[in-house]
Amino acid sequence: MKVVRTSQMQWTDALTRGRYANRRKALGGEKLSCGLWELPPGKKSFPLHVHQITEEALFVISGAAKVRTPDGLTAIGPGDFVSFPAGGPAHQLVNDGEVPLVYLAIGANFVGADIVEYPDTGKTACSIGAFPTGRRMIFKDQTDYTAGDPDAEG
Repeated sequence: MKVVRTSQMQWTDALTRGRYANRRKALGGEKLSCGLWELPPGKKSFPLHVHQITEEALFVISGAAKVRTPDGLTAIGPGDFVSFPAGGPAHQLVNDGEVPLVYLAIGANFVGADIVEYPDTGKTACSIGAFPTGRRMIFKDQTDYTAGDPDAEG
């Protein structure tokens, strides 16, 4: 058993660049990871993305925001639970309100690897292992399977 006392933890910056800004308190977990997150007013959580292996969910503690998917924007607020199944629609949080959105985020990954697609930029990320010791690779665009392979030429 592990007890995490979030009131005794400091917030740490996560993605902070341009219109993206958030901070978190990592709560732990291996195959079922959890974090307490704060998304400031006027900011977005992460680029629009979809995990192909990891299932994600969030529970709103305070504040309000919108979940952006290819179908549009859906308002969420305190007490709302939102799940994002692996391979489901791409998603992103947008805080267009006046106060920070505080939420509990949960991720379930039983294989230790993931593939994440970013529809707005045409990027794909592959990861194995957990941060900070894991490995993550990000690719843009797709190429032919044998491109650049001299054995495939002529």
